[in-house]
Amino acid sequence: MQIPINSWAINMEIGQIPKTNGPVSTEIKTGGWRHWITALGLDRGLRCWLGGCGAIVMLHRVKADHDTDWHGDPGLFTPLHQIAAIIETLRAEGYDLVNMDVALQRLALRRGPRFAVLTFDDGYRDNYELLALLQRLQAPATIYVTSGFIDGIMPDWWSALERILNQGGTALRLCLAGQHHCWPTADPAARTHAYRQACSLLRVATPAARLDALRALEQDHALPILSDSGQRMLSWAMLRELQASGLIEVGAHTVSHPDLSTLSVIEAQTEIRQGRERLEAELRSPVRHFAYPYGDAQSVSGPAIALARAAGFASAVLSYGGPVSTRHDVLALPRIPFGGADTVQHLRLRLTGLRRARNPLPASVDPGARIASNPLPTP
Repeated sequence: MQIPINSWAINMEIGQIPKTNGPVSTEIKTGGWRHWITALGLDRGLRCWLGGCGAIVMLHRVKADHDTDWHGDPGLFTPLHQIAAIIETLRAEGYDLVNMDVALQRLALRRGPRFAVLTFDDGYRDNYELLALLQRLQAPATIYVTSGFIDGIMPDWWSALERILNQGGTALRLCLAGQHHCWPTADPAARTHAYRQACSLLRVATPAARLDALRALEQDHALPILSDSGQRMLSWAMLRELQASGLIEVGAHTVSHPDLSTLSVIEAQTEIRQGRERLEAELRSPVRHFAYPYGDAQSVSGPAIALARAAGFASAVLSYGGPVSTRHDVLALPRIPFGGADTVQHLRLRLTGLRRARNPLPASVDPGARIASNPLPTP
């Protein structure tokens, strides 16, 4: 039986399981029961029950073919050929590739084929390479841009850490808010541990303390990790060209990519509002969509969602949660992460909805509530 995967809801009888043609790959044979689900085509049936009405796929950077550097978070990188495979897989599985505007229309109408949205966070310069691929495949995408990264106000500090650790050395020393930290970095496993520990501290630091720590690292290692940060990000001219293509939609991602849970309400409002205003000033068009920085259960709660709603965004996305259904708040839409060693088999499995979020999706509350239990002083 051919299962109609375009339906949002379907009644299936027990035993009506799709058959597969051709041999099962060695990768799937050795991948455990999860890979057997996709090998036998069971994921198609599961999507009819659990897969919702669409999916928003979260990516970040385009990985160059010649990239041999060590990466602290390899999940941020996806090569172009794998992005092409994502597009082809989604279409083969019956998904209609759309942008966020069209996705919201589908959610409001509660009908139509399943949709998929490709999203890329932060605004990296390598995202410019997407244009030729998207034009060739006629596939839309949404890029969520951190305005301060382009303006050079705040660097993507995790990339700065990677650059320092790729330089070599036996230890990473970090002075943050008067506290001194040191981690060995003699081998890749140690570098990964040092990277994660440093990131966990820098993420929740105040912007001023974070910048001071990065300046000290820049001086200690004689690397321009702050001054050259703009070379890693799209320029405004590039972003305007991407938007003018008609295939790429631009969304907001705050000014400096803070963990909103560490900010006071006023600080969070400023980050959200100014990030959007800066984009609209450069692009000369409305910015309707938003992605929460980090977007996990730790950083996004009801107050943050309420602030995004009060700012007038049509939608806002998280970084976890699985497929999208009509029961989701459009200001807390789940996404399916993809990157690093992920394959299209991983994507097909995540599209089923079997892999539920470890934490429930947040619910919105009154926008006057405080985001942080111990908020920072407002300027």
